[in-house]
Amino acid sequence: MDTDPLQERIEDLEIRLAHQEYTQEEQARIQMELQQANADLRQQVQWLRDRLRELEERGGGREDAEPPPPHY
Repeated sequence: MDTDPLQERIEDLEIRLAHQEYTQEEQARIQMELQQANADLRQQVQWLRDRLRELEERGGGREDAEPPPPHY
């Protein structure tokens, strides 16, 4: 029993479309995850900047801010 070549082409295209839709959904999901991770990292960096600023304001500044100890 021969299958109509046109029907075979349609089925092949439907299969390809299904794979493309799946791939597109996966890419969108991964992109959302990466955007969330990026936002989390930005928040952590901002927290570290704020914390460093607080420490510098309290006198726990950089090492070069203190005068060197006297030599013996």
